Amino acid sequence: MKHKIIIIISAALFITSYASAQFTQYGIKGGVNFSNMTIDDADDNSLRTGFHAGFFGKMGFTDGFSLQPEILFSTKGLTRSYDALVASGEAKVNLSYIELPVNLVYNLSEDFAFHFGPYVGYLAAANVSTNNEILGFLDIDTEDDINRDNFKPIDFGLTAGLDFNLERFLFGFKYNYGLTRVAKDAIPANQLLGDARNTVIQIYAGILF
Repeated sequence: MKHKIIIIISAALFITSYASAQFTQYGIKGGVNFSNMTIDDADDNSLRTGFHAGFFGKMGFTDGFSLQPEILFSTKGLTRSYDALVASGEAKVNLSYIELPVNLVYNLSEDFAFHFGPYVGYLAAANVSTNNEILGFLDIDTEDDINRDNFKPIDFGLTAGLDFNLERFLFGFKYNYGLTRVAKDAIPANQLLGDARNTVIQIYAGILF
């Protein structure tokens, strides 16, 4: 039900804004993702480097405010290390989403703008790869049977950031914080991730048409 409410609100904002916009622009954007999850032992070593890319529209209402819906392909996940009695190693969680952020944009100045709003993501692909060492001498590289079926298909959360606009070109960063658990219950992914949520820092560049 929460997923449906977020999608309906995002669609309503888009339709209403398009109808009342004073001007509309379109563009493409892409950049690097530094993703992690809300796990107790997560740190900088847990970061997974990925990317995002896609299209956006910018619908202005006044000189100060506009609405910016986007459709992006975005990779997320983390690297998690573990050290047990007879085994140590790391697990890499690789998640790929098709996302729809809808941001309210406020122009702090002629060149700088602040972005804030919700996003909804659909999980397109997922896998977990492991690298294990048993008893200190036997290396085992495996591809776990943890696949897309082990993860929730919908991710939603909030995003905020700043961008710098230089005529047709823009540069910026955003922070995305997920509000829904990544893993489903009572399966291997849940044992690995618990109630973890996605967190992502995005650095990007774009072009307006």
